Amino acid sequence: MKSRILILLPFIIFSCSRGNIFEEYKKFDNLTWNRFNILSFETVITDTESPYSLFIHIRHLPEFNLEELKINFTVTTPSGSMRTSDHVLKFTGKEGNPLSSCMGDLCDILIPVRESYYFTEHGVHRFEIENKFTKLELRGIMEAGLVIRKMPVE
Repeated sequence: MKSRILILLPFIIFSCSRGNIFEEYKKFDNLTWNRFNILSFETVITDTESPYSLFIHIRHLPEFNLEELKINFTVTTPSGSMRTSDHVLKFTGKEGNPLSSCMGDLCDILIPVRESYYFTEHGVHRFEIENKFTKLELRGIMEAGLVIRKMPVE
């Protein structure tokens, strides 16, 4: 039985990440995201004709009970042009139900921050995620990441 799972694992991982052109995560020491720890990611973009979806992926403990988190999201193009926007990441629905999917001690949530986004330049793009939580430390967060997906052509 274990050997079947090990054989299927790469296929499961590949099928979950199909369409992702970039996916990277930053782990936090002591399960705490310090307010001044601005996350930075870089990737090369070669296709400026296709639309993309940009997501923030958060992995947290089940006890994490924050309803929302304000962030600042910045995209810097190869020529140095910066686009900054504020976002509110929602962790609970209207009735207070959690939006994360949990299995055991891990909960994951994938939150879109940009839909139908077009890159205007080829080359290395930098992305920054700034935690705007009102306290110095946001506890219960294991890691946060950026996922970029090419949108299907209709």
